[in-house]
Amino acid sequence: MLQRRLNLVALTTVITLSVVSPSVSILAAPQQPHTASVHYPQFNDYPVNSVFRGKPATLLANNQEVQNYEPQLQKIVKKGTNFAGHYAIVDHLNRAMGGVDTAAIADLKTGKVYLPTQLYGYRDQRGAGYTPPRPDGGLHYRANSKLLIIVGKAAGNDGEKGIGRFYYKWENNHLKFLTFVSSPYQSQ
Repeated sequence: MLQRRLNLVALTTVITLSVVSPSVSILAAPQQPHTASVHYPQFNDYPVNSVFRGKPATLLANNQEVQNYEPQLQKIVKKGTNFAGHYAIVDHLNRAMGGVDTAAIADLKTGKVYLPTQLYGYRDQRGAGYTPPRPDGGLHYRANSKLLIIVGKAAGNDGEKGIGRFYYKWENNHLKFLTFVSSPYQSQ
């Protein structure tokens, strides 16, 4: 009991000294147990071998939905690779009220267009329905990485996990779920 009181007095003194004078060195601070830091996927964890810089292939609009999105797809595809080495993510397709979005992934080498279920009606957590709105909401990706991050709520079965950060790896023309980190921001 005496030891606890001494520790509490020492800690109170250290905290008081650090508030009064931030230049005071805290040598007597109690040791905290070492906890391993959590490592969330980073773009450099999923590199690609090279980034395609050639002329994009003609888009294969082989279904009605892709045909409906074709003008938006063409506009982004012309800009070149923006994801996973030779793909272009085209976001804000089918934009609707409440932050619901759809995104497609176009292969610039083959012209194939993919509509992953996780991106078909996801919520980007940037605007309406989120308290407060997240300026970093939406899709995050790089031309030199296979990692895709959704900040908000994924579509499909993954959306049942809630609101937060969804981490995916683009593998064999599919989004492979890696992990989910729940967000303190909630939908209204």
